[in-house]
Amino acid sequence: MARGYTIGIDLGGTNIKGGVCDAEYRLVAQEEIETQADRGPDHVIARMAGLVATLISKAGLSAADIAGVGVGAPGPMSHSAGMIYHAPNLPGFVNVPLRDRMAELTRLPVTLENDANAAAFGEFAAGAGKDVRDMVMLTLGTGIGGGVVLGGQLWRGAFDNAGELGHTIVVPGGRPCPCGQKGCLERYASAHAVAERVREAVQAGEPSSLRAKALAGDDFDARDVLAAQAAGDALARRIWDEACFHLALAAVNIQHSFNPELVVFAGGLIRAGEVLLGRVRAHFEALSWTIAPDRPRLALATLGTDAGTIGAAALARS
Repeated sequence: MARGYTIGIDLGGTNIKGGVCDAEYRLVAQEEIETQADRGPDHVIARMAGLVATLISKAGLSAADIAGVGVGAPGPMSHSAGMIYHAPNLPGFVNVPLRDRMAELTRLPVTLENDANAAAFGEFAAGAGKDVRDMVMLTLGTGIGGGVVLGGQLWRGAFDNAGELGHTIVVPGGRPCPCGQKGCLERYASAHAVAERVREAVQAGEPSSLRAKALAGDDFDARDVLAAQAAGDALARRIWDEACFHLALAAVNIQHSFNPELVVFAGGLIRAGEVLLGRVRAHFEALSWTIAPDRPRLALATLGTDAGTIGAAALARS
């Protein structure tokens, strides 16, 4: 049989997801295992290689049918060197040559990519962006990740670090970010930031129906803020609207920086649906220029948690 399949691996701090994709980027087999990150890089890489073997067997294939393996992994890295520089949620993953180690264990060609880039390429190849050539994606989770596809190719930049759109500055001198900058987009519009800003406002004395929960130290996240703003809570509504404003601001900057046909929003916050997208679109229309008809479409991702797996498999093929 011809090598018509690729495997995508999505490496996370808690779980490792894998899938076998055919030439049309359809998943024909999937599997998920615990990362067991506390046991170190060698153990985790061995588990990933074992997952590759499991997936090949589960799909009823042989190694000869697999054109390559793509790995989407967190943390700063070098795609060209196949090296993870530092993955904070994976103990010991400092200057780890993951690509070459995986290739040795699996005896297959391996491609290493940033997990946000892999997810963006998955949406481009098989999701919301499958009918365009130029697309930018923002992933709205605990932080904000990003990926840029131009002319059908993932854009990595001169230092393999392009697409860190969550660290574009939207408020000069604003909220400190763990990255060392101030005023990063993810400090205003990520799921974590939305909950954090409401909690801080309540602690500062602003009235809210969320006061008891925000001060009790209980689980408190963006879902609580979303529900409260839908029920008419003024503080929750203001923080939610400000998050949407900053995402629209990012979309305007993306428009003028990359001129894509499509900007896609992914991640946990998109469960809000039109409550998110409608507000972002309204702010985007108000913020964007009117002198040229080059506004990108704004849309929600469609692949859900499979985007990283499919994207890694697609990158292995490309």
